[in-house]
Amino acid sequence: MAAHLLSLADGPSIMLDKPILLFGRHEECDIQLNSKKVSRRHCVLAQVEDYLVIRDLGSTNGVKINGERVTEGKLRPGDEVQIGNFRYQVCGDLLGRSADRPASEDYKTIPPGADEPSGSQAGPAPKLPVPMPDDDSSADA
Repeated sequence: MAAHLLSLADGPSIMLDKPILLFGRHEECDIQLNSKKVSRRHCVLAQVEDYLVIRDLGSTNGVKINGERVTEGKLRPGDEVQIGNFRYQVCGDLLGRSADRPASEDYKTIPPGADEPSGSQAGPAPKLPVPMPDDDSSADA
């Protein structure tokens, strides 16, 4: 089964049918989420090799993975993702998770007290998601 986000509340489930999806309220977004708790350009979700990466684009209400606010995170099947006030469960065929690597290494958290954005939301252009490096590199012999 193809990867998708299963809605855990009101709203439709989302098929992840493109390599990069832009989420937000703006009409140019691939996935439009109509809520004042969702920024115009809220986050991007990208398929990178055999896993998914989600990155917050400086949104006001943020992105959470399994209840923890993150700036960027690697998603696994069964993870719960919250975008503004929309909650989803990651479903489908996603591989690439090393069993000996704890989940806490898969995402960058936002430190306490940094939940509120400072100043204007205007700033440098957001970067596209990139693979998060694995620490499994072996020495060359």
